[in-house]
Amino acid sequence: MADSLSTTVIAICGTLLGSGLTAWAAALAERRRNEALERQQIREEAARERERRRELRSEHLKWRRDRRQAAYQELMDAAHEAEGAVWQLGRLTLEPFDQHRYDLRRGAAIDAVRATRRAADAVQLEGPEEVALAAEEYARAVDRHIGPPVEALMRMSEGPLAEGEAERYRSGAAETEARVAQWRRRFVPLAREALDESVEEA
Repeated sequence: MADSLSTTVIAICGTLLGSGLTAWAAALAERRRNEALERQQIREEAARERERRRELRSEHLKWRRDRRQAAYQELMDAAHEAEGAVWQLGRLTLEPFDQHRYDLRRGAAIDAVRATRRAADAVQLEGPEEVALAAEEYARAVDRHIGPPVEALMRMSEGPLAEGEAERYRSGAAETEARVAQWRRRFVPLAREALDESVEEA
């Protein structure tokens, strides 16, 4: 009987031990499966986060490019308007002096030059630095371009220009016009390059 009792005890202990080991192995396998699922979820979340950041960066770069393009275009348009207003002002040197017409055209030219300066300031904010510097010089050249006709017309308010004075005016106007053209030719390729780089980054 003692043998049968010991066999029963051993069988029960074996069964309990086997059940315990099976439960432990199942729990271990479940824990590993859960850990693997957690790692998979973390990887998927990280991938989604990377994709979200990539999309945000792409949207930001597109926004940045659009803002730059608008600022560059605004400068080009404002400078064109200013050149036209200065040209209109300069046309008055070919006619007898008229204070009213002078005041109107000078006011329009000054407003157009100021608009060009404001547009160049916007380019300063948008950058990049090389484009901003070219924009500043372009606006400065437009600003200087108003000088010769204003000086000639102020002199004409006192009487007709002598031939030497008229020649100095034409020379000064041609020089400032050439500077405007020079800085436009410098600004445009730099602006185009900056916009192309923005597209490549995106």
